[in-house]
Amino acid sequence: MALVACVNLWRLMIGTGSVVLLVAQLIVLAATVLSLRSRTRFWAVTGDWLPLIVLPLLYWELPWATFAGARMHDSVVQGWDLALFGTEPARTWAGSLPSRPLSEVLHLAYILYYAIIYVPPAVLYSRRGYYETVFAMTVTVVVSFAAFSVFPVEGPRFAWGPPPGVPSGPIRTFTLLILEHGSARGTAFPSSHVAIALAQSLSTLRWKRPLGWSVLGTTVLLTVGAVYGGFHYGTDILAGAVVGAAAWGVSGKAGP
Repeated sequence: MALVACVNLWRLMIGTGSVVLLVAQLIVLAATVLSLRSRTRFWAVTGDWLPLIVLPLLYWELPWATFAGARMHDSVVQGWDLALFGTEPARTWAGSLPSRPLSEVLHLAYILYYAIIYVPPAVLYSRRGYYETVFAMTVTVVVSFAAFSVFPVEGPRFAWGPPPGVPSGPIRTFTLLILEHGSARGTAFPSSHVAIALAQSLSTLRWKRPLGWSVLGTTVLLTVGAVYGGFHYGTDILAGAVVGAAAWGVSGKAGP
């Protein structure tokens, strides 16, 4: 949040930042300091949940986190896809498997990303596993959002539009509606959806195995759906998986 506030402040000086957003950022930073310094129960609980509380704000403010004038790097990532896969999966997968039931299941998993963020911490709260899970998620957010700021990538949805032959249905329509009102340009590489979902899956498997398997299964479907639905390049997914796995690998050092 502090890093994004610095970018927003710089943009304010050149006339493209947001005063309202800067105020919100300062409030969050003040709450962070209070949660670390205060011994009261209220601020302790606030500090525990603060990363999860501010995540939507941090994502919403991403347009102010990208340095003004930065160009999109989709052509670079598209080249990586061709080199790695010999094709462009975000364009070809849906057309090669035009199944409406499959499409709806994959899009449902993509929407369940929001449940993956909040359900495991809610189940694990008051245990050491909660802190490890939230720490892993926080690392993925910091790394992913820093990458968005310096290497923005629009993603195939903005660069190309819907993939040819992708089956439509009510769940896909609802998914597109959510993305239309809640997604930001320049946030495709690495896939924070995959990074956070994988980190949550591995963390939950460590502490609550039955729930962890459910989260991991949804994560696998989400990963496929991100490309099938034309939301991410294949390389976005690989990079997101690396970030999520690495964050989980260091999360064992987190603690209350």
